[in-house]
Parts: sequence; C-alpha cells; structure tokens
Amino acid sequence: MMTWLMHYAANKKFNETGYKLLAGSSLYAYLSHYFFIIIIAVGIVRPYKIEFIPALFIVFTLTNAIIFLSYLILNFCYELAFPPKSTEQKKKEKQEEEEALLANELMVEAGKKRD
Repeated sequence: MMTWLMHYAANKKFNETGYKLLAGSSLYAYLSHYFFIIIIAVGIVRPYKIEFIPALFIVFTLTNAIIFLSYLILNFCYELAFPPKSTEQKKKEKQEEEEALLANELMVEAGKKRD
C-alpha cells in the first residue's frame, strides 16, 4: 500500500519550483544536517539547559530552517556563476545528443553488416 501511495504521490512534480528546491536540497541536507545539529546543541541547548522535548523542537526546527536558508544562498551563488540553461537550449542539446547517438548506432550496425 505504501509503495503504491508513494508511486502515486511522490514520483510526480506537482510544482516545478518546489520540486527543484526539495530535490536539490535533499543531498545538501543529508551531508550537512549533523553539523547544524551540533552547532545548535552546543550553542543554544546546552548553555540554556533546555529540557529534552523543547530542545528536540528547537533543534529540529532550526536545523531545517538553517539547511533551507543556507541551500538557497548557496544555490543563488551557484546560479550567478553558472546560469541555468533555458528550455530551448536543453531541447537543442538533447536533440543533438540523440542525433549523435543515432549516427553512432547506424555506424555500428553498418560495421556489423560488413563483417
């Protein structure tokens, strides 16, 4: 049941911008979350001796907020240095790649027929 539900709901782009942010930030979040958890725990939770449940809420909320904001900043800087391609450029490159693959495939087939 869960597999079918995830296939129906999670494998589709409902919003292009949201999909780009969530898919792009997921690897960054996976790599950086522990660093932010430690910074928040050492900088906020321990000095103020916050109890477990409030600390859990604080760490969870701040970690996700910091990850999302830092990803937006890093992504903005990256897109300044390397602007994303337009849809026309992507279609043109895809078409050129398909033509090159087809030409290569035809050459391989022609080589097999000669042998």
